[in-house]
Amino acid sequence: MRATAAGSRMSLFTGAAVVVLILWVPVVYQQPSGVNEHFMLLALWVGLMYTLSMQSFRTIGYPVTLFPIFQGYMALTGYTVLQETGFILAALLGMVVYTVRIGESAREIIPSSTRFMLVTLLSLRLTALVIQGFRSGILEDQYLTAAALAGSVLLAVLLNQTLHALMEFRGFHMLPQVFRKCLRSTVYPGFFVLFLLPAAIQSRGSSSGVWEWNLVTGVITIIVIQTGLSLLLDRARFSHSRTRFLENELGKHSEILTDLDTSLEALRKLARFWYQAAEPEAVRVSWKSISFTCPTGFDPPGRAPLMREGDEGLSLEIWPTSRTTLDRERVEIFILQTETVLKNLELRESVYRSGWKCLEAMVYSLDKSDSRQTGYSRIVADIAKEIGLRMEISPGELEDLEMAAMLHLTAEILEKAEEDWQEVFPSCPSRTQFQLPPDVVRGIRHMRENYDGTGRPDGLSGGSIPLISRILAVASSFVANSSNQSIEGSLLDIRRRSGLIYDPEVVRVLESFTSAEELLS
Repeated sequence: MRATAAGSRMSLFTGAAVVVLILWVPVVYQQPSGVNEHFMLLALWVGLMYTLSMQSFRTIGYPVTLFPIFQGYMALTGYTVLQETGFILAALLGMVVYTVRIGESAREIIPSSTRFMLVTLLSLRLTALVIQGFRSGILEDQYLTAAALAGSVLLAVLLNQTLHALMEFRGFHMLPQVFRKCLRSTVYPGFFVLFLLPAAIQSRGSSSGVWEWNLVTGVITIIVIQTGLSLLLDRARFSHSRTRFLENELGKHSEILTDLDTSLEALRKLARFWYQAAEPEAVRVSWKSISFTCPTGFDPPGRAPLMREGDEGLSLEIWPTSRTTLDRERVEIFILQTETVLKNLELRESVYRSGWKCLEAMVYSLDKSDSRQTGYSRIVADIAKEIGLRMEISPGELEDLEMAAMLHLTAEILEKAEEDWQEVFPSCPSRTQFQLPPDVVRGIRHMRENYDGTGRPDGLSGGSIPLISRILAVASSFVANSSNQSIEGSLLDIRRRSGLIYDPEVVRVLESFTSAEELLS
């Protein structure tokens, strides 16, 4: 957009060529009769400066400015050297104001404004050159004046765009794009040019007062229209940017909710998300009996918050500030998404609890079939979990460790498989719908590896043995030995094999227990 408005830097050669062309174009300076030269200079100065500084661009790249109307008017009615000088200064200063307004870099402001000034001056002279031979005859007839004014404005637009395109020429493939841009750029000046028609008609052979009134009225009307067009486009761009921002936030919101594990975590994340996205004073999110407020410790003021509630009971309360902008439709989408995730999390937690109950029932059967005491695998899982806690492994690894400990009696079966639970049940889909996490299967399969590399099934040693396997080896041996000897004797037996069969670090953690008897009870 900025490149279209101001262009890139102009080389010295290009600038010199444009200046030569400007000087080469022969212009007959002519002041219409009945026209006050200084009043015309002031009126055109104001109109030129304002329409240039307030110009805007459509999102598809063409300018919305009524500036060419004044070029066409000057070319049709004629102008003096003083007025041309005013035109040059107005074009330069107007573009400086515009480039500053849109945030152009300081290094580009003067070069791009100078380039624009030279191009528009050249197009003004070329337009005047085409019209000046017929000017006297045209102004004698109202209809010819109207047609010529519209034609001169359209010609000025086309020359402006064409000259800018020539200075940025990159190949003939650009011609269709340049042509479309030229046509689109003529829409607004061509439509509103008639507001200067009365002044153009009255510029010859009429009293000065009538002409001045018509010119002032036309300039003021064009300024008002330019202001309205720019405000509408700026508002449309703001709405478009806001929509894109909310769509991006909606995508982020979906990503955040996808990675959550619990309802508590979902509410906490949602409160922080809305606090950052909407920039309110505070946000409170409630779900059933749980509520989170961001920032923490916020003391609600006496005024009521903005509140949105979902169909399933999710409540969002927002205390807005002057920066807070809320889109009702997207707020409802956010709430619907979050409620869906919360219901899925609750369902997953319910399934998870049911799964553990089924797992414990299956483990109970394994304990009985192995002639162990009732609850043997549960005791191994409790000790293994305590070791994992003291070794500060992650929550996910701790969960895998507990599951592996509950199922560690399947080690002999998994030793024969190719490290995949599917190999145990190769052809029965109904049994393979439930899959253990890979780390759980690996942990069970390698729990009979020895620390010195003499174990089975793969002869792994040291740190190459999965941590879950090393913990399971110590925990299961300790519980098994404690069933036929004292706890002290079981610890002594494990200590003797530390570094040979067992990981010394895991053994050290086991020896740090102060309540081993309680874990075995």
